[in-house]
Amino acid sequence: MAVKSGFINGFKAPGALGAPLIAKYITTITLFILPVAIVKYAIKGNYGLSAYFVALSAIIALDLWAHMKSRSLPINAVMVLSAVYFGDLILVAGHGVSSAFWAFPITIAGFFFCAHRTALMLGAVVVVLDVAVSYWAAQDFWFSFRLGMALITTILFMRYALVTIGRLQAQLKDTLNYDALTGCRNRRAFMALEQKGGLGSGGVLLFVDIDHFKEINDRYGHFAGDDILRCVAAQMRDVLHDGSMLFRIGGEEFAIVLLNLPEDMGMRVAERIRRVISDAAMPAQARVTVSIGVERYSAHADLGAALRRADDHLYMAKQAGRNRVMNPRHISSTP
Repeated sequence: MAVKSGFINGFKAPGALGAPLIAKYITTITLFILPVAIVKYAIKGNYGLSAYFVALSAIIALDLWAHMKSRSLPINAVMVLSAVYFGDLILVAGHGVSSAFWAFPITIAGFFFCAHRTALMLGAVVVVLDVAVSYWAAQDFWFSFRLGMALITTILFMRYALVTIGRLQAQLKDTLNYDALTGCRNRRAFMALEQKGGLGSGGVLLFVDIDHFKEINDRYGHFAGDDILRCVAAQMRDVLHDGSMLFRIGGEEFAIVLLNLPEDMGMRVAERIRRVISDAAMPAQARVTVSIGVERYSAHADLGAALRRADDHLYMAKQAGRNRVMNPRHISSTP
């Protein structure tokens, strides 16, 4: 179902500009170019074509105004591009094949105004019609052939460039939102989750802290400490199910969001994490335990506030002797 939805979205006609910043500049430049054509064809007595470009300028200006006001575009971007391209075909048919070269910026603009597959389809239509109309106007097969090949090359290049940029953006997002040492999501990702929501119908938050981690670093060295952090993160991942999210909040502090889980089940997960880590063989044969504060959150609650409450419970676990799971509403077994 997700694959089908993604395929359909690739053809979706946008209600806003696809790449807003670039599309805005392309639109602005177009509004500077079109008046030249309006005046030129008015002077030549081609008032119909001049009026067409006046109407086109008004439509583009209206869309640009809507975009600047953060509103939905009154005229869909695909329709505007199609209208611009239709005007170019009129020029090719009636005023010479030199106008065919405007197909290149129109085709490129499509990739910044439209969904990816829509831009590919629009580009394919541009190739077919531009080659056909230029051949009809000039009766020069080789010119039309070279024009078509150049347009196809431009479309393929734009597709490759945008796919590559998309992959690089995904890698950058991973770099920004994941901790390089442990592979967990980082505090930035936790804050983004807090702001954007996506917390289901409620759940449980665990705040995990490695006991006496400073002493571990002092005794075994910081490289061993790094290995222990990686090992602890791996042990927690092994316990967690698919609906859970693991974050490294600070040096030896981790947060776990358990989606759509009742508090008593969250306590069981926390206790299992505590026991697994306590029993696990750690690097440098270090004895490692964790203390965990458990707190529930509601669907529309402030996740940061839940984390602060979990931190209070974590402090209580430390005061009670560490290597414990603590929540005032549930009593966990003493290790």
